Amino acid sequence: MAIIFLAILTSIIGVLSFYLWTWSYWKRRGIAGPSGYPILGSALEMLSSENPPYLQLKEWTKQYGKVYGITEGLSRTLVISDPDLVQEVFVKQYDNFFGRKLNPIQGDPNKDKRVNLFSSQGHRWKRLRTISSPTFSNNSLRKLKTTVEECAVELLRHIEQHTDGGQPIDLLDFYQEFTLDVIGRIAMGQTDSQMFKNPLLPYVRAVFGEPRKGLFLSGSLAPWIGPILRMVMFSLPNIVKNPAVHVIRHTSNAVEQRVKLRMADEKAGIDPGEPQDFIDLFLDAKSDDVELENNEDFTKAGVKVTRQLTTEEIVGQCFVFLIAGFDTTALSLSYSSFLLATHPKVQKKLQEEIDRECADPEVTFDQLSKLKYMECVIKETLRMYPLGALANSRCCMRATKIGNYEIDEGTNILCDTWTLHSDKSIWGEDAEEFKPERWESGDEHFYQKGGYIPFGLGPRQCIGMRLAYMEEKLLLSHILRKYTLEVCNKTQIPLKLIGSRTTQPESVWLNLTPRDDN
Repeated sequence: MAIIFLAILTSIIGVLSFYLWTWSYWKRRGIAGPSGYPILGSALEMLSSENPPYLQLKEWTKQYGKVYGITEGLSRTLVISDPDLVQEVFVKQYDNFFGRKLNPIQGDPNKDKRVNLFSSQGHRWKRLRTISSPTFSNNSLRKLKTTVEECAVELLRHIEQHTDGGQPIDLLDFYQEFTLDVIGRIAMGQTDSQMFKNPLLPYVRAVFGEPRKGLFLSGSLAPWIGPILRMVMFSLPNIVKNPAVHVIRHTSNAVEQRVKLRMADEKAGIDPGEPQDFIDLFLDAKSDDVELENNEDFTKAGVKVTRQLTTEEIVGQCFVFLIAGFDTTALSLSYSSFLLATHPKVQKKLQEEIDRECADPEVTFDQLSKLKYMECVIKETLRMYPLGALANSRCCMRATKIGNYEIDEGTNILCDTWTLHSDKSIWGEDAEEFKPERWESGDEHFYQKGGYIPFGLGPRQCIGMRLAYMEEKLLLSHILRKYTLEVCNKTQIPLKLIGSRTTQPESVWLNLTPRDDN
C-alpha cells in the first residue's frame, strides 16, 4: 500500500510540476505578461463575455508593451501589436506559421473529417482554399448581387413595418436577420426569404454567445480530452446541448438532400448546369477517397493541389461560411450605422454620394464600385471596431525567430488587433477619432505597415472579404437613400461591448427617420 500511495503521490507531483512549468514559461524566458492563476493562467479572462478578451488584450498591452506572453492551461501564446512582427508572422514567415491558434474542442485539423477552411492548415488548407476561391471572384459576386439585393429589399420592408409611428429599432437584430438570409440563400440552398421566421437563427446567435467555460477549460487544461468531448457532443446532442452541433447537423442535412437530388437528376438525364450555391460548387469537386495530406514539408509556394473534397469536408466548408457570413457582416453593419448616426456630417456626405451614384431603384454591381466614400466609411469602421480578431492568430509549426524573440514549435502568436488599429504611430494623433477621410488618399501604406488587418493578412486573409463589402454597400445604399440614422434615448453611447469569440455591441438602438428630400 505504501508503494502504491508513493507512486500516486509522485504522479500527482509530476503532473502539477509540469503544469506549473508551463505556467511559468514566459517568465523563465524573460518575457513579461499577466500570470493569471496557477495552472489556469489567463484562460478565464480569455473566455469572458462581459469583458471581451480582445479588449482585455488591449489593456494588457498598455501594461506590458507590444510583446508579452500569456498561458491558457497548456497553451502558450505570445501577444504582439508591433506591425513589423505582424508582417513577419503573417507574411514573411508564413511557411513557419501556417496554422491557427485553435482550441482542442475544434478537433485535430490534420485528422478531422469535417475540417473547414478556418481551422485547416498546410496542404489541406491550400486545397480547400483553391477550391473555394472561385466562389468569391468578381464574376461570381456579380451573379450573387441580385440575391443579396433581394434580401436587402426584403429587410427594408420589415424596417418600414417596425418603424411605422417613429419607433426606434435595434439594428443589430435586423442585420443578423439579413446576413443569415443572404448566406442561407447563397450557401445553403434556401429558396426563399426566411427573414424573421428562420428557426436556425437562435442557434447561430448562440454560437457567438456565452461560452461554456467548463468545456473550453477542460480542452485547454487537458488537450487529449478535446476529441472525447467532441465525440460526446455529437453523439448526445440532446443531453450535451451545443448550438454549433445543431447548426452542423442542419448543414449536413442540406448537403445530403442536395446529393440525393443530384443523383435523381442524373438518373433522369438532367444536367446539373451552373452551380446555384456553395453546396453545388463543392459537390462539383466531390470525391469519396481524398487522401489526407502530410504537412511536414508544407510551403506556400510550389504546392500541387488536388481539386477534390469529401462529403464531410463539404459540410465543414458550408458550416464555416454560414457562421462567418452571419456574424461579421452583421456586426460591421451595426458599427457602421452607429458611427453614421453619431456623426451626422459623415452620414450626410455619404447620402449625397449614394444619391449621385445610385439614382435608379436597383443598385447595380458597377455602381457599387463607384461608392468610394462609402468604402472609406466601411474601412474606418473596421479600423475602429475590428471584428475578426480571433482569426488574427497563428501557431508556430517550426521553431524560428521573429525580431529578437525565439519561438518554439507549438507556440501560438496572437495579434492584439484593437491596439494595432489605434496605434498613433501608424494612424496619427487622431487615431481614436472616426475619420473616413483618412482613407481617401489610398490605403496601401496602412497595409504595408502591417497596421490594418480587419480581414487578416497574408495568404490566409479572409476569403469572404469582397462578399462582405458587397453586402454592406448594397444594404446601406438602400437604407440611406430612404432614411437618416439618428440616435434615440435607447442608444448606448458609448456602445457596451460584449462577446468572447467576436466583440459585439450589446444593442444598436436607432431611429430611422424618413428623408424629407425623398
